[in-house]
Amino acid sequence: MGAAAPSMMTMSIAPFEAQKRAQNLGVAESAAVIYAAEDEGKTTLTAVPDVCDLDSTNAPAYEITCSEGDGAYEQTVSRSFSQAVQGTSPVTPVTPDRTFSYPINPYGTSGIECHDYENWGTAGVFRAWNVEEQVWTKESCTPPELRTQVAFDDSDPAEWIWDINGRERGNHSSY
Repeated sequence: MGAAAPSMMTMSIAPFEAQKRAQNLGVAESAAVIYAAEDEGKTTLTAVPDVCDLDSTNAPAYEITCSEGDGAYEQTVSRSFSQAVQGTSPVTPVTPDRTFSYPINPYGTSGIECHDYENWGTAGVFRAWNVEEQVWTKESCTPPELRTQVAFDDSDPAEWIWDINGRERGNHSSY
């Protein structure tokens, strides 16, 4: 008799598992990236998505961790961001006879790093300096000299565009 009996073939579910993990990774990644992008450089935090946890241990630097899926299909993603440094009000210079190209920005800095072409927030698309009125209109980007304590200490106050002494990084030893 030449009839073949029905049989079951073993098939791999690996492609399904990979697809499910990729979907969950996409959801977690989207939530983390969107939250970090929305809150970068801001002064207040937005509501944390249900699939995420916010670590504020090192505020104003934060880490958002988002997870999606269950068991072997769970995917977790973390993204870091920083908010604007608050309390950066202008100070009276230690040496009042020192002059700068621009007055102290009364709004402080935003926590978003300046690109070279932004010239400490005085130029570029997101400039905080109003050329016509010769006034600061908002927080400027953070100058390279304020990014880290080492960068601040290694900077030369004679090359500063506006007075950053006594602000986020304290008083400069060469001021």
